[in-house]
Amino acid sequence: MPMFEIPFAYTAQTVAAGKRKLVPTILMSSVMVDVPEASAEEAPLVLRWHRYNWGREDRHHPPYDYRLHGGDLFTPVYFEYSGRPDHHVGLSEAMDAAAEGYRGKMNPLAAGEEFFRIPVDARRRAQDLEGVMAIRSSNEDEIAARIRAKAADLVAVDGLLFRRAGDAEPIYDLSRGHLKTVTLGSVKPEHRDVRTHFRVDQISEVLDLLAALEREEDASEIDLDDPETYRDRFHEFVEVFDPGVLRYRPDQGPKFLAYAAGLVEGEKSRIAEAPVATMVAYAAVRDAVKAGAAAPEVCTLLEDYADVLLAEAGDDDPHWRHPQIVSETTTYRMSPIHEKEPAFAAGPRP
Repeated sequence: MPMFEIPFAYTAQTVAAGKRKLVPTILMSSVMVDVPEASAEEAPLVLRWHRYNWGREDRHHPPYDYRLHGGDLFTPVYFEYSGRPDHHVGLSEAMDAAAEGYRGKMNPLAAGEEFFRIPVDARRRAQDLEGVMAIRSSNEDEIAARIRAKAADLVAVDGLLFRRAGDAEPIYDLSRGHLKTVTLGSVKPEHRDVRTHFRVDQISEVLDLLAALEREEDASEIDLDDPETYRDRFHEFVEVFDPGVLRYRPDQGPKFLAYAAGLVEGEKSRIAEAPVATMVAYAAVRDAVKAGAAAPEVCTLLEDYADVLLAEAGDDDPHWRHPQIVSETTTYRMSPIHEKEPAFAAGPRP
C-alpha cells in the first residue's frame, strides 16, 4: 500500500513578539496518507450507470461503474468538464494535483487553504516562526484529519481512483411523472415513496408505471429477460451485475409520517368548526404525531379519522380529505415493513 505525503495550508492565529494583537497567518504542513490499490478482479464491477449528457446528446458521459471492495460500493472519481465527457482521475495525477495544492476535482484530497498561488519561497511552516511569532491556535489538526478521512474513502483500481459511494446508490425516480435516475442520498427519506421510487432491479414495476403514465396498452415487445427490449425507455439505464449489493429497501414509513404531520398542520386552523367526533379523532392523530408515535399506530388513528369524516359527510358528499387519507393509509398498509433489529434482552448485570 503506497504512502503519500500530502502538503496543505492552514490558518494559524499568531502574535508577533512583543505584541498582543492576533494575526491570521497562512502556514504550510503535510500529512502522510495511504491509498489502497486493487485489481479489477479484487474490486469487481457490480453496477453500471449509463449517464446521459444533457444538451450534448452526441457525446455521452462515461458511465458510473460501481465496484465492490471490502464490502462497500465505490464510484469513479471524475474530473468534470462543462458540457464535455468527464475524465476518470488516476492515482498518480491525483497525488500530483494534491502536491501542487489545487482544490479542483482533480484533487480528491483537497482540504484547507488553496496554496498553489503562494510563492514557494513564501510557504512558511510553524518552525519558521520561532522567535518571531507565537502560535495561539490553528486548524492544522482539523485539516490533517479531514485529509486522512478523504484518503480512507479512496481505492485505486488498476490505477484509477474510486471513492466510497456512501448513499450514492442509484435508484429510479418517477415522482414528477417522468423517469430519472438519481442517487439515493439525493432523496430525503420522507420524500421516498414506494409508488414512485424504485430499486434499479425493479424493472417490471418501473415499466408498469411508465405504461400507466403514458397510457400505453401494448407491452408485448418488452421481454424482461432481454434488456435490449426496454433499455431505451431509460435515459440513464443502470445495468445490475450483482443485485446483492443493492441496499435500498423501499420504506413508506417516513413518507407516511410526513404526510400525517402535514395533515395535522393543515387542519388545525379549521378543526374548531368541525363536529365533536371529528375533533376527537383529529386530536388523537395530532397527539400521536407530536409524541413521535410509530407509523403503524398513526396509520390506525388516521383510518379512524377517515371513517369519522365519511360518517359525518355521508357517501353522497364525502369530505375531500377522505379519499386522500385512504390512498395514503392503503399505500402504507400494502408497502413492505422493515422492522428494526431486535434489541438484546435486558437482564441483570453479572
